[in-house]
Amino acid sequence: MPGMSTVMKHELQWRSRLALAGTGVATFIVFRLLVMAPGFTEAIYGRGIGPLFASLLSNISGIVPVSLAEVVIVIFMARQLSGAVKGFSQVRNDNRRLVNAVMAGVLRLSADLGVVVATFYLVWGFNYARPSLESRQQWNGAKAEVEELTRLAQEMIKAANYEYASITGAEDSGQPTIGPQHADLIEQLSACWEATDEILGAPQSALLGFGNPKGSWASIVLDYGQTSGFYFPWTGEANYNRGTPDVSTPQVIAHEMSHQRGFAREDEANFAGYLAASLSDESYPRYSAYVFAQRQLLSALSGYDTDHARELVRQRLPGVQRDIRAANAYWQQFEGHASRTTRSMNNAYLRTNRVPGGILSYNRSVELLIGYARSRGGWLINP
Repeated sequence: MPGMSTVMKHELQWRSRLALAGTGVATFIVFRLLVMAPGFTEAIYGRGIGPLFASLLSNISGIVPVSLAEVVIVIFMARQLSGAVKGFSQVRNDNRRLVNAVMAGVLRLSADLGVVVATFYLVWGFNYARPSLESRQQWNGAKAEVEELTRLAQEMIKAANYEYASITGAEDSGQPTIGPQHADLIEQLSACWEATDEILGAPQSALLGFGNPKGSWASIVLDYGQTSGFYFPWTGEANYNRGTPDVSTPQVIAHEMSHQRGFAREDEANFAGYLAASLSDESYPRYSAYVFAQRQLLSALSGYDTDHARELVRQRLPGVQRDIRAANAYWQQFEGHASRTTRSMNNAYLRTNRVPGGILSYNRSVELLIGYARSRGGWLINP
């Protein structure tokens, strides 16, 4: 009759959607099983299909100069939002029952997340089940002595001082140091990986190499999340925050390049990024690497002897200290609810993937620095 609406029947497609959601659950169960068999995971995935997937995706996405990761994220969010708006509109117009619309939305989101989880682990996430880099390299960085931390911190401070003076021609240029153009910096860092791969025993299955890192167009969003970069496994892209202070930029880009190469854990990506930048033929990547390493070592030393760590900080050139203070000030201006939320989400993500310590694992790269130094006679640069 005129003026009356009819509630239409809407199929939930629950079988297909539950199947897709179940695929994600099944893949996560496989991951948890692989965690218990790291040697098997390393042989089949870490040195086989994992690097091959990452290399192929990275080279395909590398054809496009902008970050496809951000495009995919926007499309995914738009899909969820459009579905919610459509369902709400149908309910409002009495063309659909509320329970039906809610169930359809939950089922669709579950299916989408199932696909996301399954593809995440297949193309990259199984790297979390590999043996640690420390065990693969048979390094031991545990139980560092104060004298050992002091020696390595001093080595990094002296090395950073030397590179700073080489770059600026002074002990203090009077302003934060400006690094190379990002395109030049990426070219410099890309040239470092052959030597890095030889040291870390990288697999040979990534025959095609990897696409170049890309600056994020959403850098202001990353700023408020206090995030300097992210790796997007679904496209094989290493993305970095364009606003990252110059003193940290080479290390950040190298860190994300490490993720491309299968270093999933943050401490391992930190170390591999340090190593790649430190092996550069150019001063600025080396400077960034040495600043990063000394900060890690001094942080560990301050846990034993804060006063001694402060004494070592005074050995920095004034210009080096200026760069570090400028970097700290940059990130402090974005401290707030958004950054705390981002850290909580990152912590939950890392713990879900069985990373010991969660977000604290970023700082565990100091053990890899120590283990690497011990394998070289107790020095990071000079064996």
